[in-house]
Amino acid sequence: MPLMTKIRENLATFFSIFAGIFVVYIVLDWGMDITGRKQASRSLEAQEIGKVNGEPILSKDFSEYVQRAIENQKAQTGTDPDESQIRMIREQVWNQLVENILYNEKIKELNIKVTDQELIDWVRGDNPPEFLKQQFIDSTGTFNRQLYDATIMDPKNKAIMARVEEALRMQRLREKLQSAITSVVQVDELEIKQRFADQNVKYDFEAAFFDPNILIPDDAISITEKDLRDYYNDHSDEYKTEATRKLKYVRFDEKPSKADSEEVLMTLQDIRKRIESGSDFNELAKTFSETPSTDSYFKHGELPQDKENALFTGSKKGDLVGPVLLADGYHLFQIVDFKNGTEEAVHVKHILIKKKVNDAENAKIRAEQVLSEAKKGTDFSELAKKYSEDPASAIKGGDLGWVKKGVMVKPFEDAAFNAKPGQIVGPVLSSFGYHIIQVLAKDKREVRFNDIHIQIRPSAKTRNDVAQKAQDFAYLAKEGSFEKEAELSKYEIIETQPFQKGASISNIGINNAVNKFAFSNKLGAVSEAISLTNGFGVFMVSEIKEAGIRPFEEVKNIIENRLKREKKIEKVKAIAQQIRNEINPGDSLQIIKVKNPKVSVQVANAVTLSGYIPNIGRDLNLFGGISKMKPGDISGVIESQRGAYLVKLYNKSEFDTTAYKAEAPTLRSQILTERRNRFFSEWTEQIKKQAEIVDNRDLFYR
Repeated sequence: MPLMTKIRENLATFFSIFAGIFVVYIVLDWGMDITGRKQASRSLEAQEIGKVNGEPILSKDFSEYVQRAIENQKAQTGTDPDESQIRMIREQVWNQLVENILYNEKIKELNIKVTDQELIDWVRGDNPPEFLKQQFIDSTGTFNRQLYDATIMDPKNKAIMARVEEALRMQRLREKLQSAITSVVQVDELEIKQRFADQNVKYDFEAAFFDPNILIPDDAISITEKDLRDYYNDHSDEYKTEATRKLKYVRFDEKPSKADSEEVLMTLQDIRKRIESGSDFNELAKTFSETPSTDSYFKHGELPQDKENALFTGSKKGDLVGPVLLADGYHLFQIVDFKNGTEEAVHVKHILIKKKVNDAENAKIRAEQVLSEAKKGTDFSELAKKYSEDPASAIKGGDLGWVKKGVMVKPFEDAAFNAKPGQIVGPVLSSFGYHIIQVLAKDKREVRFNDIHIQIRPSAKTRNDVAQKAQDFAYLAKEGSFEKEAELSKYEIIETQPFQKGASISNIGINNAVNKFAFSNKLGAVSEAISLTNGFGVFMVSEIKEAGIRPFEEVKNIIENRLKREKKIEKVKAIAQQIRNEINPGDSLQIIKVKNPKVSVQVANAVTLSGYIPNIGRDLNLFGGISKMKPGDISGVIESQRGAYLVKLYNKSEFDTTAYKAEAPTLRSQILTERRNRFFSEWTEQIKKQAEIVDNRDLFYR
């Protein structure tokens, strides 16, 4: 592939630095306005999919960006994105467009510029842009500077380099904007030392935890109505709430129809005929299969049970197997080879009769009766469906698939591996109960196979049928009663949790159209059919709460629990302090369990304070107290959100100043990057909230 063609194709990846995971070309086309689209949009308001501070976004442009993003994802994954992924791409494109417009406003407002000389110095300097540099790194990892210089200076590449330079200009503008906004974020030496200490200094200690829920019964706490009212009045700011809505809705899922399944089956049946007539399996797989084949051999237990059964049962080298319907769609397999492995596996079915308390003898009798029926020739699968108390396997006629040693409980394993193929054994007693086991086969083979895999997806007709069904219900619900029409049609009504404007909705996620409907309509209003992930929904506004302070009665129980916990913590602190007064410097904290068996004492050895400590968790108040202690110290009472602690520190490793000096620059950079990224992200969300954003996507996409 010519180098500049490679660079051109890789531009999509480069642009993703500031255009989201799948969004390509947006910054260049939109940010630079090289096509003059902004001017054209002024007279095309009817085609506007939205506006950001008065700046129109045309539906035509939005569709083009979405399509480019779809094509980019397809190039990366090798498969077409499904409907839910396309909806996600639209959301990402929209968010990036909004952010780009707002960023460009701020860039102009702050008079941020990038000169041609800056770009020249960057591209031709000692440290070129990483995107370009990567194109000139050979198989040994060496950057070919000579080829790089020759390529970027070649007049033949002038056009593509012009696009690269404009993209680099936008990247540098974004970097300068981020630097300007986050310049107030700093890191001091104390924070760097603390990060290093948390990650490297190791502690040995005992921690006695005084749990208020265990040590203080509820009836030991007295809270009056006045206490609750006073707390509510003193902390009213904590109970401020944004406007919220609740929705009731009926969901119409897009599921493949019987016709969709039959179409995939017929496609694979046709492929099989073509292979049997001489066509090459692998060539057809390149065209039709949604997952690539592998050259690996697979042992028993390394494949899903349904696939394993299809490949190993009655097949031999060279066979075509299928089409078979498995959990992930239809497959057509070609057995490339079998080879003998070292691990034996057995294919077994079982019937489980659970051994219940005070009913062990009856369980054994029932198991022996079922075994007798099986040995008389009654179909084992039917017996399993009728009698087995293992529901997961019973529905499959007791089939457990291929089992290797070390997977099942020992009594079951011994019986299965000692039996011969075709033999029925039992009852075998395990911790689960009595098993009747049928051994179908034994095998040490490993298989290598080719696979043509096609998933079953809803067709356009199926999706349209589902959409029409949703639209029909929306019409009836508007004309009559939402609840009554749902009941007549035997549709399940689901109700969301309260949600705020622009926020995620329970079981739905972020959905602009649903959110917009909820906050633009009155109580009881019914929506049109609205597109959801893998389906449609018809919604009714079931609750409206405007912004304000939550009523006292609504938060009374929350306040009561909070006050109760605060008072309990005060009481356990007193208990902890009393015990602390009784402990001598040389005592182990284990003595506390003698004084009060309800207090738990945990021992921690060689732990750092940077993460989760087993049996203790991550308690910042506790960690802060421990970090200030010296070996041999017994702490005072350390209060945490969970309760109270006493700690005895036995050992604390030295702070390694040499290692600190070596790591400090990296730690500073890490902390600064974390904080600046978080700050910039929060700043972005803030300017989005302040912006006047008109979002009409629901008018263009159902």
